[in-house]
Amino acid sequence: MMNNQLHYGKPAENSYKGWEHEALPVGNGTMGSKVFGWVGRERIQFNEKTLWSGGPKPGDDSYNGGNLEGKHSVLPEIRQALEDGNTEKAKQLAEEHLVGPNSPEYGRYLSFGDIYLDFTNQSKELESVTDYKRVLDMDTATTSVRYKEDGTTFKRDTFISHPDKVMVTHLSKEGDKPLEFNAGLYLTKELVDGGSNHVNHYAEKESDYKQATVEYTEKGALLKGTVRDNGLEFASYMEIDTDGVIEVLDGYLRVTGATYATLMTHAVTNYAQNPETNYRDTTMDVAEVAQSTVQQAIDKTYEQVKVDHINDHQDLFHRVQLDLGAKTSALFTDDLLATYDKQDGRALEELFYQYGRYLLITSSRPGKNALPANLQGVWNAVDNPAWNSDYHMNVNLQMNYWPAYSANMAETALPLINFVDDLRYYGRVAASEYANITSKEGEENGWLAHTQVTPFGWTTPGWNYYWGWSPAANAWIMQNVYEYYRYTQDKEFLQEKIYPMLKETAKFWNQFLHYDEASDRWVSSPSYSPEHGTITIGNTFDQSLVWQLFHDFKEATEVLRDVEGFRPDDTLLAEISEKFAKLKPLHINNDGHIKEWYEEDTDAFTGEKVEKHHRHVSELVGLFPGTLFSKDNPDYMEAAKATLNHRGDGGTGWAKANKINLWARLLDGNRAHHLLSEQLRQSTLNNLWDTHPPFQIDGNFGATSGITEMLLQSHDGYIAPLPALPDVWKDGSVKGLKARGNVEVAMNWKNSTLYELQLTAHSGGLLTIDYPNIHNWTATVNGKLVEHQMVKDNRIAINTQKGDNVVLKFISSEALPERK
Repeated sequence: MMNNQLHYGKPAENSYKGWEHEALPVGNGTMGSKVFGWVGRERIQFNEKTLWSGGPKPGDDSYNGGNLEGKHSVLPEIRQALEDGNTEKAKQLAEEHLVGPNSPEYGRYLSFGDIYLDFTNQSKELESVTDYKRVLDMDTATTSVRYKEDGTTFKRDTFISHPDKVMVTHLSKEGDKPLEFNAGLYLTKELVDGGSNHVNHYAEKESDYKQATVEYTEKGALLKGTVRDNGLEFASYMEIDTDGVIEVLDGYLRVTGATYATLMTHAVTNYAQNPETNYRDTTMDVAEVAQSTVQQAIDKTYEQVKVDHINDHQDLFHRVQLDLGAKTSALFTDDLLATYDKQDGRALEELFYQYGRYLLITSSRPGKNALPANLQGVWNAVDNPAWNSDYHMNVNLQMNYWPAYSANMAETALPLINFVDDLRYYGRVAASEYANITSKEGEENGWLAHTQVTPFGWTTPGWNYYWGWSPAANAWIMQNVYEYYRYTQDKEFLQEKIYPMLKETAKFWNQFLHYDEASDRWVSSPSYSPEHGTITIGNTFDQSLVWQLFHDFKEATEVLRDVEGFRPDDTLLAEISEKFAKLKPLHINNDGHIKEWYEEDTDAFTGEKVEKHHRHVSELVGLFPGTLFSKDNPDYMEAAKATLNHRGDGGTGWAKANKINLWARLLDGNRAHHLLSEQLRQSTLNNLWDTHPPFQIDGNFGATSGITEMLLQSHDGYIAPLPALPDVWKDGSVKGLKARGNVEVAMNWKNSTLYELQLTAHSGGLLTIDYPNIHNWTATVNGKLVEHQMVKDNRIAINTQKGDNVVLKFISSEALPERK
């Protein structure tokens, strides 16, 4: 098994490419930083996830999430034009009306600041030092740099503590040379180079977006400023604890004669996740919060802050242990990536899996005003990042959270759930203006959001119909929300938090669906399949997502029906059940593929803007992450295989990650592994970040989810161990995965055959397990042999109580090894 470390033999270069491809990320969910690891110098670039431009200004009572007035008035005309086969008229109306403004109010995620260190008694050249090593230790969520010069070893450790809310850089040395350095705190200095063509480096200056001042004292540095267009206040404070001498010079601090120095930094804004206060905490003194947070951590001491940080991080990270039979490798991580085809690839695959878990833990943790991971998690080096580093809800935000539950990190999804809850405020404005679905005061009657959303409740469509109109985004993101209950079985949270969101989303679609007489379906109209094709009626993407939404709403209602204080809306349930039966989301075309557009194989379908190998596979959203497909319905499974074969294995990083999950659901582990290999070969940077290009973090999360799906599935009412095990993973073990029903899973396998399965029933109930010949296995509950129930061929069920430990073992004449 790999030690969970990324390690390198040289620093990151001083450029945007160096930031994107080479610098190493640490974070606590709210703050994130990239560390470059230079010799004789250091750059620690940091972010705080609420530092955004756009949105409302303080006291602005005109902001409404960007929604334009009265756009619903064209819906009947568009729907009629589509039913009449007049696609051109429908297109013209949609392009003119079913859009939102291209407005500065949309905003963008901004970079925050930099700490620069200049070691005045050290060389600046790699060739002048020995034993250089740069490491990201995922076990401790710490990045380290160490090297030796003139007999003295210098070391720098950086982490960001979730419990204490501070970024910590600890400088130490072994040898005669003292630590002597200058330290400066700045707004992020833009690095201008070729970079990615998706990032404009840099017509603007940093002052175009934010303004700030920096004050230095003998203790530290305070940076305080505002975002120019919205008045958002921000501050960061850095304090130095050292046994050396600190001097205040012009624009920086100088430390001399030290054996150690600890820099602690906090960054904060006065953003509040509250649309009724224009997303501001007007009572907050950001400078005071920054300084007091650091002071409290300094008072605890570096050693205690570090211990608490590691314990907090490991409580999440150490839940899952994966062994794919990797051989120990001495290669640096960039060499491991470069030689993936020539070396034992298992080492890189294990590392890549855990890296996805690490990135979600470090970019999404619960807390007051905590935002979910965005397109870049929490890391951003420029003020005009690709796609604004925003929240895209036509796959990307959803993909960010695919591994949250199955890879045993449910807490990381709480910021997403709160974010979606908040979107409903201006989402009701969107529902009113674009769908004519209105809410009276105190009534939750339906909300709407589209492809792009922001922390300021931006819920209007994008400014181009063909990527910006995506009404089923609300249904899709509710899958992520509802899965929290399916994995945790927390009925109280379901009743109080999730169900009201689920119900209002279902109410929207109950009203928005339009009956299409020609197809005898309740349809989403007009619809557009991300991100190609033309305007149509009831495409598979929308229909599948609404099917899943209604399925989940019906299921949640029955779960809560007998809970004290719950009042089911049986009238709504009956209406939804009637429409549910006539959504008819899946159809197979003449080529044996799942239709992406219902109109395929008819004269009404022109094939306009259809791309054979498009990166999105929107027609299979019901296969993954949905539950619309099942191996018990082989016709649709075979059509899905044909669809994926037709689409091909190419695409961006996240698109390959998406296909890993799809092939895993199709129970083809070798094809899923091929896609994983393609992602590692073609779409992974030296620091193992996924690239679209440019860097986009959803591919990391999607890959971790896909590997989990290859090892464990539970979406179809039963637990399926090793459903898509590739041949190259013939021997291995995994511990700590989660199945729906709040079941923790551990497995051992040899020669591609499972020989031991351990299930911990944290909530109890009937456990159903599906695996070849499982009915011949022995089963014990808490060490006592039990009889199991036969459900069907290769499927058994075992009754459990809360906390029961179930062990199933394969009986063989061969002696098999114990779990590692």
